[in-house]
Amino acid sequence: MTERQPPGAVPFTAAERSFIRQELAAAFGVRPSLAKGIRINLWTSGSRRGEPKIPPVLGAMIERGLIDMPAEDLGQRAYFTQTGLAALKRLYEDGRYLDPDRFGHLREELGIPEPPLGI
Repeated sequence: MTERQPPGAVPFTAAERSFIRQELAAAFGVRPSLAKGIRINLWTSGSRRGEPKIPPVLGAMIERGLIDMPAEDLGQRAYFTQTGLAALKRLYEDGRYLDPDRFGHLREELGIPEPPLGI
């Protein structure tokens, strides 16, 4: 069984964890992929038309280097950096924040071995 980390060792705030759960949870039979990134809405009108609509939570993760928005995706997708993937792996391994039934697909993508049966 994985050893739990002390409280505060998880590099995401409560709002960031909520955002991650919302964006990456399996829903309606669809399992979002880390490789495909997180979809970002664009402004559809006004002076910022066509620019990405970045939520404050996502902006904070970008500032800390956990997520990147490459120019080749025209600001429509955000991807976890290597640092962000390592932090996401720690979040999953902690066991308190991401339900294995809804986020099992992340375990596979992050390369976390499946726990032995009966635990």
